[in-house]
Amino acid sequence: MTPALSLPRIVLQVLVPFAAGYVMTWLLRSVNAVVAPDLVRELGLTASGLGLLTSAYFFTYAAMQLPVGLLLDRYGPRRTQAGLFVFTAFGCLGFALAEDELTLTLSRALIGLGLAGGLMAGFKTVALWLPRDKVPMGNGCYMAVGALGAILAATPTSLLVQAIGWRPTFALLGAVMLAVAAAIHLIVPERGGGGRIETLPEQLRGLAGVVRDRLFWKVTPLVSTTNAVALAVQSLWLGPWLIDVGGLTRVEAANYLMVCSLGFGIGVAGIGTLATWLGRRGIDTLTVLTFAVLPFLGVQAVMVLGWTTDALILLVLLYGMTGQVAIVVHAKFAEHFGIALAGRASTALNLVAFVLAFASQYLVGGIIDLWPPGPDGGYHPDGYRAAFAGALAIQVASYVWYLAVRERR
Repeated sequence: MTPALSLPRIVLQVLVPFAAGYVMTWLLRSVNAVVAPDLVRELGLTASGLGLLTSAYFFTYAAMQLPVGLLLDRYGPRRTQAGLFVFTAFGCLGFALAEDELTLTLSRALIGLGLAGGLMAGFKTVALWLPRDKVPMGNGCYMAVGALGAILAATPTSLLVQAIGWRPTFALLGAVMLAVAAAIHLIVPERGGGGRIETLPEQLRGLAGVVRDRLFWKVTPLVSTTNAVALAVQSLWLGPWLIDVGGLTRVEAANYLMVCSLGFGIGVAGIGTLATWLGRRGIDTLTVLTFAVLPFLGVQAVMVLGWTTDALILLVLLYGMTGQVAIVVHAKFAEHFGIALAGRASTALNLVAFVLAFASQYLVGGIIDLWPPGPDGGYHPDGYRAAFAGALAIQVASYVWYLAVRERR
């Protein structure tokens, strides 16, 4: 029987260890945007090779979404998260020791596998430990703390890499992951969900009902394409783009990535607050989504047009703030599908988004490789422009689909 804990003890003893893991999830998701020049210089990677090895994270992250849901329901977030983080630690060590592109890619895939429960384990923990009326606030705060990981992956990691090198940096990150896994396993109390665990066939039948629903297919193309592009660019291509197209130094690019990450934290916290405030005034979540994604499409259009000389830092800030505002749709899923199916609906949406993030990160590199590299070894600006234009066109088509499909009540 788990003893009752006060709210401050729940925060310190339960939520903080999981939040530390989510910070590391975002740090390791974004770190290749900083170390990309080192990987290209030392191992001679092409843009498509760099995109493939970095996107391997998204492939295994996506592939593990449904298994993670089963593990969380059967074994709870404490044991699931602690066990998965051990895989991430070994992935970091493999990355630090890698001497070729294949080993880097496999190590990156192992990192993504271990971090696949970073968000959902936190949501499950919040639901298990916090009073029901505090769960939305807890989820919002938990998501926002991920921005700290993305911030740490920018300038602080850049300075660390310059001081000790990228290989020792990844070895150190692996040691940190082991420490976080130990903290979750040893500090967080065990707490059951208090209900019958569904069998795999039952879960799959519920999932089938979700993916047959008209609302799911109305919003999934738009939400998954915008989120996928934001993840793929922010976690890899934004750093090189700032150097090759924006004309920044490596240190300046790292500082700008930190600004982008700060914008992400502001954006995900702000869109949830705004949707809640508007909902109390009768404005539906889908109406919020309709207008919330437009600024992100506009920011990408500016990048495609190459307007990078004036107020570049504002452009990067807006990219971070608007890139993942479509997550507001998860609240709509809870309303539409009910509590019993909302988790599976969100997991299915995550699965699509991260598969597309994998494809986007790799394909952007493949398109960039169609142009010859610049004299300084960087990538050609026209390659970025073509890749970003293609990604934008797909998102605009998804937006048109979203407007055209009518929700069935």
